[in-house]
Amino acid sequence: MKVSFESVLIGVQDILKSKPFYENVFGVTFDEVRPPFSDFYLNGIEFMVEENAPEREGGWAERYIGRNMGVCLQTENIEMFLQEVAAHGGAIVKEPVQKPWGTLEAKFADLDGNIFIIEQEVTS
Repeated sequence: MKVSFESVLIGVQDILKSKPFYENVFGVTFDEVRPPFSDFYLNGIEFMVEENAPEREGGWAERYIGRNMGVCLQTENIEMFLQEVAAHGGAIVKEPVQKPWGTLEAKFADLDGNIFIIEQEVTS
């Protein structure tokens, strides 16, 4: 049986408020904006940005909005990236720290408190 990676779901309170954050910080363009659904692609991976809606199962917002995403992104300049996060209303959750595997790693949150990891490779 073949399994393939499909997409990453990001739950938000308001797509139209969240859209500029992702466009400016991630440098993406949304392919579709049709609340409660929207999406963009980053390096060929679909990110579905979705709002709660009456058609969702009970407790959807509690499970999908304001969570630790478990998604790790990479940048060439972590300091500039974090400045963009803050400039567009996001939060720096954890300042960059050197990891023994050769990266600087930080955590940031979008407007809804969804937490992502951002890392930068460090050459010796």
